[in-house]
Amino acid sequence: MNDLLAFMELSALLTGLYEINNLQDSPLRRPIAAEYARLLRGVFADRFDKLIGLYKAFAAENPKPAIDDQLLARLREQQDFKDTEVVAKQIINIWYFSQFRPSDDPKDPLVDGGFYEFGAVWPLIKAHPIGFSDRRTGYWSDPP
Repeated sequence: MNDLLAFMELSALLTGLYEINNLQDSPLRRPIAAEYARLLRGVFADRFDKLIGLYKAFAAENPKPAIDDQLLARLREQQDFKDTEVVAKQIINIWYFSQFRPSDDPKDPLVDGGFYEFGAVWPLIKAHPIGFSDRRTGYWSDPP
């Protein structure tokens, strides 16, 4: 299993956004996942690789476990997960908000993930990304 696939599966497991891995959406999310993984690895380096390695060990089991709450519970029991929990939290942040903190310190500035308009938070709250529209300028002035 390559690191990108492991990151996408781990992301689905941590976030509950299982569509990250479905056959229809996966090709669309792969470039976003690659950028998110690059950014997180750049900040967290060894801890990111340790977390990916831990997930790969679980994914290599035969039969491969389902990406579900049971696997998440098993993962969270591992000391390596506890050692890299800050990275796991930032994986969740980057998929939902397209931003992350480079540490657990809430005073640290957020790092932009570059895909704000694709954040998973928007459909959940039934809103469009604030300040972003793919419609023409002034569309709101026309009656529905």
